[in-house]
Amino acid sequence: MTYVVAISTILILAVSIALGFLDDNWFIAFGLAIVVVSAVTSMILAFNGGRKAAKAEKISYESYAPVIDDKTSHFIKFSAGIMGVDTRNPTKHLQDQIDELKKASFQDEKTFRSFNKLANYRIDICLAQIRYHEDVTLPKILGQGSGAIILAGILTIIGSAYLAVPSSMYDIFSGIATVLRALLIKQ
Repeated sequence: MTYVVAISTILILAVSIALGFLDDNWFIAFGLAIVVVSAVTSMILAFNGGRKAAKAEKISYESYAPVIDDKTSHFIKFSAGIMGVDTRNPTKHLQDQIDELKKASFQDEKTFRSFNKLANYRIDICLAQIRYHEDVTLPKILGQGSGAIILAGILTIIGSAYLAVPSSMYDIFSGIATVLRALLIKQ
């Protein structure tokens, strides 16, 4: 964008000086051309921005998180109760059931902790993506056309000056052309 600004400035200055060499005053037409180019540039940038915004509105994001199976198993969770109560040793039967409940609760706690850790990890990823979007992507998208819009504004101001006071502009650049002609002829 820096090159476009520099080239545009040099081109406008060169054309202005070239118009100063002419006998007729063409600054109204040149000023109008600058304003038209500036306005068209602004309109193109606005149209492209609107098109990108409309396209971004239609994008649907898929969830890349694994689907967790929440269905409960139809298999009997506690196998100690399958055999029934051992009438000869009911205390051992109760102890087996307690041990199995302890194993199941330890396993449930382990599963809960791993799911909690996985959820925290996913949340961290989401927050990192949001921060990246806020810090990098969004400013990059918003700043894409800023240089061209600034250049279009500058061109509008220059073109408007040429339209407002074409005779003064012609006199200024005619004087510059006369000085350049005198310098080139002496050499």
